[in-house]
This record gives sequence, structure tokens and C-alpha cells, in this order.
Amino acid sequence: MARRQWCAIVAVAAFAAIAVAPTGARAEEPTGARAEDAPAPQKPPVSRPTRTPLAVGAAIAPGLLVHGSGHFVGGDPRTGSRLLQMEAAGLGTMAVGFVPIVATGAARKLVGTGITLTVAGSGLFAISMLADLYGVLAPPGGVGAPSGVAPSLETEVGYRYVYNPVFSYRDFVHYAVDVRSGSWRVHPSAFLAVDQSASRLRLPIAFRLAGPRPKGPAARDGSYLDVETAFTRHAVFVDRFSTLTAELSISGRLDMQRVAASLEGSFAEAGFGLALQNYRYDVKGAASDIGELLLARFGYGMYVGWPGKPRGEVMVYYDHRHDDFAAGLKIPGIPSGVAGHFGVQARAYVTSELGFAAEAAAGSAYLVGASVLVRLGDRL
Repeated sequence: MARRQWCAIVAVAAFAAIAVAPTGARAEEPTGARAEDAPAPQKPPVSRPTRTPLAVGAAIAPGLLVHGSGHFVGGDPRTGSRLLQMEAAGLGTMAVGFVPIVATGAARKLVGTGITLTVAGSGLFAISMLADLYGVLAPPGGVGAPSGVAPSLETEVGYRYVYNPVFSYRDFVHYAVDVRSGSWRVHPSAFLAVDQSASRLRLPIAFRLAGPRPKGPAARDGSYLDVETAFTRHAVFVDRFSTLTAELSISGRLDMQRVAASLEGSFAEAGFGLALQNYRYDVKGAASDIGELLLARFGYGMYVGWPGKPRGEVMVYYDHRHDDFAAGLKIPGIPSGVAGHFGVQARAYVTSELGFAAEAAAGSAYLVGASVLVRLGDRL
């Protein structure tokens, strides 16, 4: 099963690598002529939808089902067609993944690949829907932009409230440190229950294949592609069990002006990977278990504020991860717990060094909280 999952993940990663790669090559100088004598390249006309109540209404109905409707009504059929094609690709990918699961009764050999493709298709479907809404609501250029430079050091301390009716813990202190050097990133973090009933310690190590880095030349936008490995220890001391997870994933961000001018100031994210988990029980005679975990995540967000001024970003997302505090979505019926959780996160810097972050997530449990951020590099 793992081999088939990785085939699907590598296919998605290939598309992500193409998306974040620079578009177009540097033109060669004309032979026998000076470069300044060469005619300037002609840029294609920029197409933007008209921001009218009718276009916004079309992005909602029928736009929630026929993506791109807002752009079609707003007079930007080129972008509307792209979003409609993205929706079709998403629905097709979902069908390729989901139909075999249903037809075979969730056969073990197919379920891993099927869920991977289903989540990837769902991501394309959701992103094209949200992009249509953004394109007809946002002003030209959006309401913010990335800096193109990543901070070399960022620290975070905050509070998280977790409500899970199964466990007694509620209040957590959250710590994190984000250190970058060149293409490398180390991002240890900790959730520590105030009553010492639980903890979650995590150590991700990532390598940036493309995108903003600290100190070097600024990237042309906020798009990136990372490969990451991570180790996580999640323990609930009062219930005497813990998990140790080792994982490998690939994730990326695509600034959406690469898709269409009307989407400038927004971005889409996606990530896929696999993990192995060791379950340990602090009970005499109990044996440990080893299981596999599919990692998948997608989101859509927008930049708020401009370089040189207070700025940040906000994003809504879906995370298929089941081993964190929000875990799998609890809904009535058999599908309960199969899906992951949904969330929203935001961060903003009000000075060159000082910022704030907030997040909320809902699955089988609910998480809300806020943090104070301090950073070096990527100055306003």
C-alpha cells in the first residue's frame, strides 16, 4: 500500500514543482545587434473581472457548483475557463480515488492510494471555488503581498485551549522556534498541558527546493516547495499511552497570480506525505503497535498588508492528519472519523520584529488559541 501511496504523492509533487518553477527562460541577445536595439517583448493584455454584485452573486450561485461563474459574468472568461478546468480536474481525481474504494468495499490494496487521490481532488475543487470568490471580491492587486524573503529566526509563545470530551486536558502552553539557514529549516515546537496531563513535542527538518530564503535575493513572490521530515511524540500521561511518529512529506505554496491576474494577493497550499507511528501503552504486559498514517493538507489564503508596512496573511485549510489535537472530523454515521479536520490560521507583524498569530481548528475536538511572535530578518 505504501508504494501506491507514494506514486500518487510523487505525481502531485511533480505538478507542484512545475507550478513553482520560474515561467519562461531568459531570452538570448539578437545576433549581430545590440541588446538595447531589440524590440521590447509585448505583454499579453491583463484580463480582470468586473467587481459587481451580479458577478459576486454568480460566484456563489451557481458558482459553488460551477466554478468560474463569477469570472464569466464579470467579463473574464479566460480565468473562468481555467477555474472550471481546475474544478473538472479535481472532480476527476476524486472519482478516480473514491469510486474504487466504494466498489471494492475499501480493499486494503486500494484504500491508501484512493484516499490520497480523493483528498488531492477535493483540494483542487475547494481551491478553484474559493479562487472564483476571491477574484470577484478582491480589488486589483489584492489587499497585500509577500516580501519574498523568509525570516532567519522566529520564536513563538502562546496559549491553546483544546476541548475534547474524551480527555480531561484543556489548557496548553505552546512554544516554537523556527530557524532557517540557506535552504534548510528546523522548526521544533511543544504543546505542554498546564495540568501536566499531556504533551506534544515535534521536530520538523525541511529543505527548500524553491521559494523565499533568508538573506539571499528576494524571490519574485511567496511560492515555495519544501521537502520535510519530522519526528513527533504525543503523550497523554493521565491515560498512560503515547505515540512516536516519523514522517516524510512534500508541501508547497503557489501564489495565485501565476494562474490569473485577478487572483493576485492570494495563494493556495498543498502537502502530501506518509508517516509510521509507534503506539506505546504504559500498562504491564501491553505490547506496542505500529501503524501507517496518511498526511494530506490543502488551503487557500490571502496576504494582508504590504512590504514596508504592518502585514500578514490569513488562510483556511483542511488537514487529513488524525494524530494531533483536532484529529478526525466527528460527524453522524459511518464516515465519522474518516475525514480530517478544518481550520483557519492568521499571522501578522505590526513591527519589524513583533507579531501575533491566531488559529482555530475543528475535528473530533476543538482548538483555539493565540501567540506572540518575535523574528529576525524579513524586516518591514
